Amino acid sequence: MKAIRSTAHSPLAAALSALALVAALPACDSAGGAPPTGLSLQMYASPLAPNPYDGVAFIRLMMEGDGLVQPYSQVVAYAPGVQISLDGVPFSKAGEARQLVIEGWSANQVGQPAAIVSRGRSLPAEILPGGAPQAFEVLFARVNQFQQLVSSANLSAQQLAEGRLGHTITATPAGEIVIAGGGTISAPGVQWWRGGGFDGLRTSVEAIDQRTHAIAARSPLLVGRAWHTATALGSGQVILAGGYGGGGEPIRDVELYNPPGVLDGTAKPLQPLAVARAGHTATLINADARTILFVGGDAAGTWELWDPVNGSSGTHALPGNPPAPRRHHAATTFYLAGRAEPAVLITGGESDTAVLSTAMLYDSVAQNMVPVNQAMPSGARTQHASVLVPARNFIYVAGGYTALDRSGATAGIDVFDIGSIGFIEGNEGFRMRTARGGLSATLGPNNTVVFAGGSGAEPAGSGVHPLASIEVVYEYLDAANGVLNIEVASSWNPEATAAVVPYMPAERVGLRAITLGDGMTLFIGGAATNGATGGYSMVQPLTLYNPL
Repeated sequence: MKAIRSTAHSPLAAALSALALVAALPACDSAGGAPPTGLSLQMYASPLAPNPYDGVAFIRLMMEGDGLVQPYSQVVAYAPGVQISLDGVPFSKAGEARQLVIEGWSANQVGQPAAIVSRGRSLPAEILPGGAPQAFEVLFARVNQFQQLVSSANLSAQQLAEGRLGHTITATPAGEIVIAGGGTISAPGVQWWRGGGFDGLRTSVEAIDQRTHAIAARSPLLVGRAWHTATALGSGQVILAGGYGGGGEPIRDVELYNPPGVLDGTAKPLQPLAVARAGHTATLINADARTILFVGGDAAGTWELWDPVNGSSGTHALPGNPPAPRRHHAATTFYLAGRAEPAVLITGGESDTAVLSTAMLYDSVAQNMVPVNQAMPSGARTQHASVLVPARNFIYVAGGYTALDRSGATAGIDVFDIGSIGFIEGNEGFRMRTARGGLSATLGPNNTVVFAGGSGAEPAGSGVHPLASIEVVYEYLDAANGVLNIEVASSWNPEATAAVVPYMPAERVGLRAITLGDGMTLFIGGAATNGATGGYSMVQPLTLYNPL
């Protein structure tokens, strides 16, 4: 693995296109015939973003999904209003999802498809025999570009009603992205990672509809909280636990978010945690029993299992002699070969006196926490990012602060190999361009991983400040040598020695990010530098990135 350095992003002029594209999938069964359309798409483009049809000579319609043993695709020359269909695609079985992908391609000098210019995806959906036809409005956008989220209904720009930091974002089976809690900061030099650093806490909840991309207010939390956790249930409800409360100290309170149409749509109190926690992690261990593993964030250094019926089963000491408090660590769920029960990797974080380089594993079968007998190769880190890449059986542990006062950070990307249950040594060259903490990380299509924002010194020596740059881990096959390369491209690259990835429209630290069902990455919240005061301002616009 090696790093790629990239050139800085040159902004493109925005353009508005009224061109329409309609794609239809006539689903068919093994008996043939002419069944009704199973899935149809109406494409739309944002008026606030570069025109996705500029430079497009061909349109490719492609079907992806579970259980497909052969590719289904169609390529046609592009013209305004063109219609495309795929015939002969089999129905999906129960539990199998299908997804239509629309790509816009440029042409080479001989008039053949050359490179992807734009892309849009439907949300995953089952297409079952006898099922009602399904229609999706799909955002068509240029690849490797940022744009503000717009509603499909009226193309209006979407943003948070209240900016926030230390909030949670949670994707639910009901199709919502639930944004809850957090706080605000303004003064320079505040310790925003601690409870006492906030100007005030948010009780407000907002939710984004993944189908329409529209954001709306929901009933508020019972308790204002920041650096809490949020865990989605199969019902579309969300369990919110702990965090820093109004007094700046960790709290035990747990509450249940109910979406519209569930109970009366308002939050309900649940049994409290065994101890107060903030900057902790929460992992759903058993979906049927709704059992959640809470780790760290308390004064003693403990973990506990909790469910909404029985409450906490009691606390257990984290590994260590003596056990140490741990907060702002990362928790990543994965599965070992041949086991249906999850395991959880806990990495880094901080105690009251030091940033931590250790890692732990939770075994949900044995219900115990054991140390990983190997420190992270890149050293201690807190408020870092951790993301599972299932196709590679890897967990990337990236960035993070190396000092309790957030004055230093690491650019290292450590690779945890699930097969060997350990970190891969000797990958010192696999790193981000910019050392950063308080960043976000998301897994996208084709095993791409996007690390974004946070704070760091860019350029070196400039002092730590919120960042607008991103780093993208991507894969490509060296066909001549039969080698799969995993490399990194960065926005920040004054030497201009690599491929370009863009900057976010705004710098931000403490942002949250999530990969939507259509494959795009959505960035929510965080804090930017306030140029007038030298302090902070809260970021409200909702920003999308369409990866390559």
